[in-house]
Amino acid sequence: MSLVRELNHVAIRVANMDKSLRLYRDLLGGVEIRNAKVGKGHFVYVQLSEGVIELIQGEPGAANLGLQHIAFLTALDSDINTAAEAARSHGCQITVEPKLTAAGDGHLSFFKDKGGTTYEFIQRDNENIRIPGLKNERILEFDHISIKTDDESHADTESLIKKVFGMQVRRILKKPSSFASLTGRAACCLSAAPPSGDVPGSTMSYYKLGTDTIELLYAKDKPAQPGVQPIAHIAFRVPCAFEMYKYLTENGINATEPKESGLGGFYITNATGPDGEIIEFLDRCRLEDY
Repeated sequence: MSLVRELNHVAIRVANMDKSLRLYRDLLGGVEIRNAKVGKGHFVYVQLSEGVIELIQGEPGAANLGLQHIAFLTALDSDINTAAEAARSHGCQITVEPKLTAAGDGHLSFFKDKGGTTYEFIQRDNENIRIPGLKNERILEFDHISIKTDDESHADTESLIKKVFGMQVRRILKKPSSFASLTGRAACCLSAAPPSGDVPGSTMSYYKLGTDTIELLYAKDKPAQPGVQPIAHIAFRVPCAFEMYKYLTENGINATEPKESGLGGFYITNATGPDGEIIEFLDRCRLEDY
């Protein structure tokens, strides 16, 4: 029996909802699919391509702004208690025991894995707010949500993703410590695969559930930094990193000049969101074609 049926969203706690909506909805072409105010809480869900970001109103100047958690919907033949117990049995710390949602339309539970990443389980009988096949003129694909792991947490987080969330391997890439990269962005869909074999450097493992992908970013012998959020960034695949960089900076968004990936054959520009979240824009082809 599957415990989950959907990777529902990645959450960002924001200081100013209008500033965040300007970026994700207005500049990046996202579609607002849910806007709810419950008590003092304000939650807005924005869909970009087929992925969803939840914007949670926080307190201006608070220390807990930025990327927060990754949320999964429980399967229709499962329930919140069964899912939470599966996470507990896997060694996760339940930080919010199963309870009724603030809106009263379902149940939720929060937990952390051994690496400190926070996840949410949501149980609802009918959750179909996502627009299937939504197109975006600036974004080709919500490529992935990235989690940093280290020697202490990597195997545990990988097991959680595969055994509890039921996610399947989409692609595994290794970044060599030195690699003569190819020239030209188009090369990635032809022959830009990195050398095979056990090479030093980072390993990027991609796991999928439906149209959604989690990247586990692992670097051997590099321990996690205390107090640093394990959810490292969200990534969007775009037609051209250079054009996205120009567009973002012209509209007042801080972004780095595009650089060729260490894997070779494509370029990346990183932008900083209003609350310090890192947003990666890459002009690689689809992972299956790389």
